[in-house]
Amino acid sequence: MNVQILITITGIYQPDLVKCLAEKTHALNGKWLTSKINHIEGYMAGLIKIELEPEKVETLLNGFKTLPLHIDWVELKRLPKEKPNHLNLSIDARDRAGLVNDISQVLSENSVKVENMECNRIGVPDIGGTVFTSHFEIAVSDAFDQNLLIASLQEISNDLIIDIKGL
Repeated sequence: MNVQILITITGIYQPDLVKCLAEKTHALNGKWLTSKINHIEGYMAGLIKIELEPEKVETLLNGFKTLPLHIDWVELKRLPKEKPNHLNLSIDARDRAGLVNDISQVLSENSVKVENMECNRIGVPDIGGTVFTSHFEIAVSDAFDQNLLIASLQEISNDLIIDIKGL
């Protein structure tokens, strides 16, 4: 029976890097099930969920380690399937230190699972500062109270612009 592993990769981006990773996986009859690769300022970080025969895991990892990357991995256990509700959450505000910390604290207190998160700071000369903009893909249970989450987030700052929509 095949196993599923989740590999994290980080390092300086190089052309054909994804191609090399895919070739090494394919050569061992492995399958990429899911992947997410992001680039930030010449660096890359990725998550790759791969299925392959258990005896080939070490060979695959050794092959990946020949590339100029930091590699970490974990074998995935079969977990019961959840049926959460998926939502998009956008938050914009005047930037300040600690904003991501405060938002993540509120999300945790409201039992919100962050599945994807992208935050940016944008300089705006007209206001003499920066604006924080963020987008979260979140998963919530049926008992989730959207109004309570919005009220909790608004306690962080009175200038937050909050938008929640279903996927």
